[in-house]
Amino acid sequence: MSGSQSWSVRIVSAGAAAAFQPWGVDANPGDPVKAQVGDIVTWGNATTETHQPWPTEGNTPTGAPVASNPAGSALFFSQPIAANASSTPQYVVPAALPAATAGGAATPLTAGSVIFYCCKNHPSERGKIVIF
Repeated sequence: MSGSQSWSVRIVSAGAAAAFQPWGVDANPGDPVKAQVGDIVTWGNATTETHQPWPTEGNTPTGAPVASNPAGSALFFSQPIAANASSTPQYVVPAALPAATAGGAATPLTAGSVIFYCCKNHPSERGKIVIF
């Protein structure tokens, strides 16, 4: 099933760092945002620093920020997000993750798949999008 919903993630202060918090009742910092393929995910920065959601190496929960992620790629989430600003462009959840190696196969996103990301500027700040 492809989606057509919009989901918002707030970047909030969490002690000395920041955390990603889905917008919704009973959502906590660090909770994943749940979305379907084709859904739109946006981020709003409620902190005083610039943040940028960025994919992790190997799409892993502890991976470093990927070295290259040009605008328009399947995992380009947003330009840098200034304090009290919103993400641009809107991120549309793709049908598949790009191939890990040149000539490799893309990985389809199905229910239960996870897209891991971190802040490019603060790599210890982590988030994830869980496909439902």
